[in-house]
Amino acid sequence: MNRRRLLATGARLAVASGVAALAGCADPAEPSGPLTPPRSPEATAGAGEGLVVTDFADVEGDDGDLLVRVTVENRGAERRTGTVIVTASVTVEGEESEETVSEEVTVASGERTEVTVATSLSFDRFSRNGSMRVEIV
Repeated sequence: MNRRRLLATGARLAVASGVAALAGCADPAEPSGPLTPPRSPEATAGAGEGLVVTDFADVEGDDGDLLVRVTVENRGAERRTGTVIVTASVTVEGEESEETVSEEVTVASGERTEVTVATSLSFDRFSRNGSMRVEIV
């Protein structure tokens, strides 16, 4: 008789625990993944005909500043020159700092090149709470 009561109680506890977990009563897991949101994998075309930004990455410079490595591809039929524009912002203690920097790039037809754009923003602060926009004109 006690065995039946024990099994029935165990089954009720298991059901109640499952319902509680599904209802959000359990502690949520700590978030994981990158600190900055993922970038769109699609290339971004600019006003410079044929030039597109195919990739970019934020890296730390030797002095701790934020550097942005940008890969530019020329999909046009002739050599093109454009300007890579990086707008980066960091929010620290509720105060936002934004910086826009640019670098000129020339790419032969059908080729790719990488350009590094330097900012004066702290890489450490950017990696904790920053965002950026990269475009080519």
